[in-house]
Amino acid sequence: MPLVELESARIYYEVAGSGPPLVFAHGAGGNALSWWQQTAFFGSRYQCITFDHPGFRHSSWLAEEDDPSAVYATVVEQLLDHLQIETAGFVAQSMGGWTGLRLAIDSPDRISVLVMAATDGGAFLADQTTEETAVLESVRSAWEQRLPGSFHPAAGERMLKEQPALHDMYVEIGDQNEGVSLRGWGHSEPEELSDVKCPVLFIAGEEDIVCSPRRLESARQLVHGSRLIRVPMAGHSVYFERAELFNTYVDEFLRDVYPPGEDNRSIMESFANSD
Repeated sequence: MPLVELESARIYYEVAGSGPPLVFAHGAGGNALSWWQQTAFFGSRYQCITFDHPGFRHSSWLAEEDDPSAVYATVVEQLLDHLQIETAGFVAQSMGGWTGLRLAIDSPDRISVLVMAATDGGAFLADQTTEETAVLESVRSAWEQRLPGSFHPAAGERMLKEQPALHDMYVEIGDQNEGVSLRGWGHSEPEELSDVKCPVLFIAGEEDIVCSPRRLESARQLVHGSRLIRVPMAGHSVYFERAELFNTYVDEFLRDVYPPGEDNRSIMESFANSD
């Protein structure tokens, strides 16, 4: 089992495929296993790196930390150093957006391109409406009690009804995070988004009750040159529920700004210096 001991955490990671490095950062309901549909698709063209965030599944904290978003980004930098990777593309889901956004803001030279799936990095968390909060809390409460017809909030009602086996797999993967130690809540200020210089793609599920498409639209407006794709009939975990669509959208984006088999530095520098 590939484990590396870093300054503040012991990290489990996997590397598959070959090509430009592409890091996948999971959400609070997942771990490295969550990306099985992506590594199978992108592994023929990219070096896919998956990992468990500190406190999830096989990864553990080695020191007390207060701000998970800042520490997660530092951990990824140290993991890249361990793998002797100077810069990489980054695909973030939900909580993984805390990691990706913080990395893009604080260490822009380490991240070539950023996909933010169902996440604004916490920048617009305060903008969640009372109604949105009430719906989410109701679904969470029902799921925790395993009431009849209840569903995992990050999987969504549609996944349960249309793809029950996939919903169960999502839950089983998350159940491996037994005793998960998530410290605090990742947060970035909205104005920080304008500091992101790499190409960014936001992907929103139209039926997402965890991070609304409206929040991602607010984030998109602040990130220079970024794009937003809204996926119908999908909840919080588009990458899991509608993997074929998700992979296609990400692949098309990467072929524009982070193509396999090429030196992408000139593309990144051109984007960062554009008006």
